[in-house]
Amino acid sequence: MKYYWIFLWLCILSFACLTPGTAQTPVQITNYNYKNYKGGIQNWGITLSPEQILYSSNNNGLLRYNGNDWTLLEPGERSTVRAVRCIGNRVYTAGDNNIGYWEYDPNGKIIYTSLLPLVNKLGIKGETFWSIGETEGKVYFHSFGNIICYDGKEMDYLLKNDCCISLYQVNEKLFTQKCGGALMQIRDNKLEDFFDDAVFWNGEIKFMFPIADNEYLIGQSGGKIYSLKNNEVRPFMQLENENHIPVRIDCGSIWKDELLAVGTIGDGLFLINLKNGQQTHYHSSQLQDLNIHGLCFADENFLWLSLDNGISSVILEPATYIWKTNTDIGSFFDAAHFNEKTYVASNQGIYLYEENGRKMPTSIYPLQFCNLKDELLCGTTTQLFKMTTKGAGFEPFCDINGVRQFEYVADRGDEYIFLRSYSGIALLEYKDNTWKYRSLLMNTEDYASIMPENLYTVWAIHPEKGIYRLRINRELNQVTEFDNFSEIDGYSNYNRISLFKVEDKILFSTPKGVYLFDIAGKDFRRLEKMSKEILYLDKIQSVKAAYRNDIWVATDEELFLYHIADLSAEPVMHWPFVDNELMLYDKHYNLKSINDSITFVSTCEGTVVINNKMVSRCATNPAPLRIETFCFTGNDNTVHYVDFRQQEIELPNTATNITIQATTGLSTHAASISYRLPGVANEWSSWQTSGTIYFTNLPSGSYQLEIKDSNQNSLVIPILVSPPLYKRTWMIALYVLILLVITAGIVALISERKRKRLLRKYEEEQKKHVEELQQQAYEQLQEKVRNQESELKNRMRFLTQKQELLDAISTEVETQKNELGERYPNKLYRRLMKIIQEGATEKDKLLSFENYFVEVHYEFMLRMQKAYPDLSPSELKFCCLIRANLSTKEISVIMGIALRSVELKKYRLKRKLNLEQESSLTSYILNI
Repeated sequence: MKYYWIFLWLCILSFACLTPGTAQTPVQITNYNYKNYKGGIQNWGITLSPEQILYSSNNNGLLRYNGNDWTLLEPGERSTVRAVRCIGNRVYTAGDNNIGYWEYDPNGKIIYTSLLPLVNKLGIKGETFWSIGETEGKVYFHSFGNIICYDGKEMDYLLKNDCCISLYQVNEKLFTQKCGGALMQIRDNKLEDFFDDAVFWNGEIKFMFPIADNEYLIGQSGGKIYSLKNNEVRPFMQLENENHIPVRIDCGSIWKDELLAVGTIGDGLFLINLKNGQQTHYHSSQLQDLNIHGLCFADENFLWLSLDNGISSVILEPATYIWKTNTDIGSFFDAAHFNEKTYVASNQGIYLYEENGRKMPTSIYPLQFCNLKDELLCGTTTQLFKMTTKGAGFEPFCDINGVRQFEYVADRGDEYIFLRSYSGIALLEYKDNTWKYRSLLMNTEDYASIMPENLYTVWAIHPEKGIYRLRINRELNQVTEFDNFSEIDGYSNYNRISLFKVEDKILFSTPKGVYLFDIAGKDFRRLEKMSKEILYLDKIQSVKAAYRNDIWVATDEELFLYHIADLSAEPVMHWPFVDNELMLYDKHYNLKSINDSITFVSTCEGTVVINNKMVSRCATNPAPLRIETFCFTGNDNTVHYVDFRQQEIELPNTATNITIQATTGLSTHAASISYRLPGVANEWSSWQTSGTIYFTNLPSGSYQLEIKDSNQNSLVIPILVSPPLYKRTWMIALYVLILLVITAGIVALISERKRKRLLRKYEEEQKKHVEELQQQAYEQLQEKVRNQESELKNRMRFLTQKQELLDAISTEVETQKNELGERYPNKLYRRLMKIIQEGATEKDKLLSFENYFVEVHYEFMLRMQKAYPDLSPSELKFCCLIRANLSTKEISVIMGIALRSVELKKYRLKRKLNLEQESSLTSYILNI
């Protein structure tokens, strides 16, 4: 019979109470308040989904926690949610005038469906529901006056206007208790009597858990826990606080029939080991509130509490936890396990780890421990102290101050310890079953670190002068020779050069690599394989030996544990610094592995203890790194959720507020994430506990979002940001087409311009040729005109002379006739006068002359006719005579009129041409 011996023992003690014990198991309690989860102060029910998502009913709604980020979900307007239960793929909630369920769509968006309209149909309004249960495919909601049932479509009464305490989910079964009455089971949508006993009549059942076939543990509000088996109830335990006052139980949870967690009102948390009956009490010194309304186990050592003020997580045997703050014990220096106790040295004294950090009554200022040969050595600022297995405390035995490093060396059966102190390097020798002072090496200084190569050769790093290889004389009292190296492979920041021994080899680490000294070549040889295996080598700050062939590697953001085998580094553990960085004390990080399990680390918040075995267990089965949602804000300011499971996530180019919600899951070993987006952010981001990755927007293009967590999980999410409309493929094709059309148009235009240019050139050449021809014709014509004018003038001169001659002859004939009278023969006179008259009236010749003159001035006559159409032919001829620049006399001769008649014709022509009196008619005609 399981646990029968416990029950028998309890019965013998007549329902005696178990005294709360002090927790010896390391525990990490993390408290979350309303500022962390951004909800109401008060919390009620709490549960975990199969996907390891935490849900807690809160005064302002439903709280959701995925291990990285809190989310407040509100069922409509903000209202108090008092009950929550995960059933199938739904999360059912109920509370003050709210009842319904939450469900995820394919893209991870959680959507609320209210069942309040169905409840209102039953005539229930303004009801407060306190618990939820499920059996036989139906969901039941409990208030103090009713129990209603939801079958997936409709809501109906199971119990109406009758008082029940709560609903108790026991695997597939569902129970309730009548107020002040029996325990009932809900079956076939009916209430059936399950067990009735007087022990239940005056108490309220707060939890009911199966621990075996037909065997249950039942907790009552008065602090009593019973065992119910085969219709027989037995006392199991009476919970009392340290003042032996019965506690008030409000809730409970159980892990695999082995560990019972009980939440109380005012007395915090009780953990009861059902195998051995051991009880552990967590109260005000650890929890932020002592009123616990809900409990649920996430793992064997992982428990969640919903409190009257906040939410807390309790991790038993955590992988990492802050053992003591700097306020408690100061800054950690060193630790050592000796004589079944662990001694912790800090700048405030020596503390005992197993005794919850009790300070030893000593005034020494410890710096470093060394546990060898059943003696614990302690270096201080003043002396070297020693403790033996038989001694009660530390006793001084050597006046060497400032010992901060112990290095053991064995040589031919003799054993020594090199000490690094303020005064230089000193030496201890093991004689007569105890450590004794041997010598202080002359010619040594206060080094930053030392490492013996053998009894007569020691490596040392000085923070300013470089790296030394010291050679010691046979008397072991002074350094006689040394080699000084100012750099290793070009690196000379001595504060970041670490000196450590692993696999009996002395190694040197720098941000450029890990090196081994070549004695023959007196040079440092880079270990290529090991240098490549150590992550983020360029960020290394310090390397320290851990346990056996393990080393700690500290960068400026992370702490790594590596196992070294055949000078190959295999990562064992990874711890990012998130809101708690390593403390750099006197230019060094202080951390110490006291065995293969426990390591103490000095951080800015306090002394952190790392349980390497628990870390390895967590690393073996880490929670998977996964994406929960991927959303963005569109042009319409609406949040759009995308399917992140597709091979490539496509976003519009207008997407803003791009938010990726990643989670590392609920785990006892808190995981952090880091990410990078090559092309936008090529460097890894700082480690963060939040799983939210945010980008305001992204340029169009293809990306690979890389995400990693501190458990060495990784994800790669392909993202394609669609180009804007003007960058789309078909638009580019259109651009190409338009470009081709434009190019063709430009080519055509250029060709047309070229053609027109050639045509214009041809026309210009033709015009020029025509003009040249015209010019030639004009010149020929001008030459002809000049010749004709010359000929005309000659002819006019001839005519004038002829006329003058004829006039002279006529005058002479008339004179002779008058003088001779009758003596002059009339016949001769008439004949002579006839000849003279015929010479003066040569009409054909004169007509030929006029035609010739008109031909010369033809264009001029056309211009005159166009400008003055009223001019008569004789006036046009007169204008031509004037244009020929003939004198008045010459014109009178040509026209056969008197000189005065010529002047009169000029006057009349001048009036007809509308010229002023003083204007020159000749100049005007010549300019036409």
